[in-house]
This record gives sequence, C-alpha cells and structure tokens, in this order.
Amino acid sequence: MTRPIALRIALFGSGSPASVLALRALAERAVVVAVVLPAGPPSFGPRAAYRALRRRMQARPLHAEARRQRIPCLQYHPGEGEQLIPELGRLRIDLICVATFPYLLPAGLLAAAPCGAVGVHPSPLPRHRGPAPLFWTYFDDDANAGVSVFGLEKRADTGDVLLQETFRLARGRLGSDLYDEIARRGAALLDQAVCEIGAGREVRVPQNESRATHEPRPLRGNWRIDFETWGCERLWHFLRGVGEGGRILTDQRGRPLAHGPARSAIASAPERPPGTIELGAGGLVVHCRDGRVEVAPR
Repeated sequence: MTRPIALRIALFGSGSPASVLALRALAERAVVVAVVLPAGPPSFGPRAAYRALRRRMQARPLHAEARRQRIPCLQYHPGEGEQLIPELGRLRIDLICVATFPYLLPAGLLAAAPCGAVGVHPSPLPRHRGPAPLFWTYFDDDANAGVSVFGLEKRADTGDVLLQETFRLARGRLGSDLYDEIARRGAALLDQAVCEIGAGREVRVPQNESRATHEPRPLRGNWRIDFETWGCERLWHFLRGVGEGGRILTDQRGRPLAHGPARSAIASAPERPPGTIELGAGGLVVHCRDGRVEVAPR
C-alpha cells in the first residue's frame, strides 16, 4: 500500500511492546519526526525515586528503537503537555499518534496537529473504555477481543472509530499471548489509518454510547471473583488471562498470594466451600462450586 501524502507524525508511547511495534510500522512509510515518552510529575523521596526509575526502565525499549531510527525523543510532563506545542510546531507535525500512553493529552496539544490525533485501544470500542481493557475482557468473560483505532478527544476513549478488528477469544488463552496479537494488529491498523488519513479517505464512525462500558484500573475493592456463580471453567479462563503476574488470588485475610496462571480446571462434585484455596504439591488448588482449578506456583 502506498501513501499518497507522507504525513509528519509525532508518536506518543510508553515503551510497551505495542508502542514499539507501532513505531516500527509507522516509520516504514511515514515520516516520524518525534517520539514522545512519559515523564512523571516532580516528586521526592525513595518511593518517588523508585517510580521514576521504573518509568524510565519501561520507556527504554521505545527510546532505544527511536534512537536506532535516529528519531528525536521528547518528554511529556503531566499537567504541562501544552508546553510541547512550540516544539511540535517547529517539527511541522501533521498528525499525533498514540500507542499505550498513560496520560490524557490536553485539548490544546490535540489541536496542534492539523490532521488531529488518533490512538490505538486494545478493545472493540465502545466496549471496555478505560486503562485496563484486557483485564476486563477476561473478567467479564467476553467471547471476543478486539482492537480499535479512534480519534482522540478531551474525554478518554470516546472519539470516532476509524478502524476496528474483532476476533474470537479462545478459552484459556494466556493474557500475554492475547496482548501480543493485539499489539501486532493494532500497529497494522494504525499504519492503515495513517495511510487513509494521508489520502483523505478515512471514514470516522461515531461510537454507540448505548453500548459503551467504562471500567477503572483494577484495584482491590473494585472487583472480586464471585465464587458462588463462577464455575471452575470460567475461573480457569480468567486466571489464564490475568494470573501470569500473580497476586490475583488472596488468602483469608485478603492478602495477595504469589502464583502463576491457572493450569487446569477439573469438573467434579465440590470438595470444599467455593473460594477455598489450598496449597497443593504443584501450586495452589482453588475450590469452586462445580470442581477445582489448579494454579501454577510462582
């Protein structure tokens, strides 16, 4: 596919694999004039220093890819985003692209690009607006997953959809594997959207607000496993999707447990009250109303 107009792009990304793939896809045929990385707000103390170090480490893959391609990197400071406008103007950007960026961009910054701003979201919008759509895809037991390219607005994840793909989510698929596929699909869709914007033939479809869902970042207290209604197959699927990093299951005091993803679901008559968690020879055993789930150790 040829690009009739080589748009000058500023890519905002966090350093995630999805943002690195987006940069590679765009840089093949577009003119990426800047990569913008997130910087934290001014803070002090050991915890703040640790968070700042972690943020720099997370951004390193994207920074390294930008340096390899000799693309200058800029920093975005939350609350000070409009200070980038003069620099982006000097670079004569046409379009802002966003791939996994932790901050909402202010209206003035979005308006700085003549062709506007588009972003990649790892869900079939308007479903699962918010910062952690893959978690809620598994939590809500969705049959399908997807990825969208949409126009950025002042509100999060509400803009018109330019392109979207939806596909079947296999039962028990590891969350890391799903993320990798969505990252690949998202990079390709973003590249296609930029092609269509450059050619002046993009089609923007307003989101159906009656079908919209918006979930917060998953924290203790805003979600829970309902052992009275969830069967062992659903719990197995959920823990395959979000349990690779552990700390999803808790002990009787509500303290997070170290574990890996679920290994198997075994349907049987209940042996313990639903929600009982025991330490087995090969990891944890979670009892459900219709069987048990064996969870890998960590």
